[in-house]
Amino acid sequence: MGKDREIMIILVVGVPASGKTSVVNAAKKYFKREIEVIEFGDIIFELAKKNYGIENRDEIRKKLSVKDQTELQLEAVGYILDKCMKGDVIVTTHFVIETSSGFKSGINKEMADLLKPDAIVIIISDPDKILLRRVEDTSRVREKEDLERIRIHQEMTIYYAIPFMYMYNTVIEVIKNEEGLLEVAAKKFADFINNLLEEKR
Repeated sequence: MGKDREIMIILVVGVPASGKTSVVNAAKKYFKREIEVIEFGDIIFELAKKNYGIENRDEIRKKLSVKDQTELQLEAVGYILDKCMKGDVIVTTHFVIETSSGFKSGINKEMADLLKPDAIVIIISDPDKILLRRVEDTSRVREKEDLERIRIHQEMTIYYAIPFMYMYNTVIEVIKNEEGLLEVAAKKFADFINNLLEEKR
């Protein structure tokens, strides 16, 4: 399925506390072209506040049905498509979401068909480091953390990207965000983005 657009949509994915937002923010200073960064979760949260009176991001997966969450996701995709009419965009998001009733899709087939991402960057980190970051993050209300579940979640995220390669000709990259080496990961990410944009032009 081809892409009938000139601009690029780049998804950056990773499990919570993998450091995807930190890597993207640290990489901005190395970008050779202007590119807008959109946090998918922020859009979802704003829509959930407006539509359902949700007060924090953790309430979304706890209080809203899967159907309601899917409708929010599709509305957020529409926002992204409007934004990308003006230029290239990076969207940080989750491919796989852990809920109280199991893992669910963060980007379903309908959303993927609309986005048709040109590239996907998967930010990974050691599960024990992810666990430590989550424990230290007092700003979020999380369920009891489990090292094995984090490992499974991260592997599922990587596997989830594979169909995008043959369905949309999406380029996939995996970057490890090692503890204490954020700038290294940021430079690798920026190099990938710069090369991608250069090849597109």
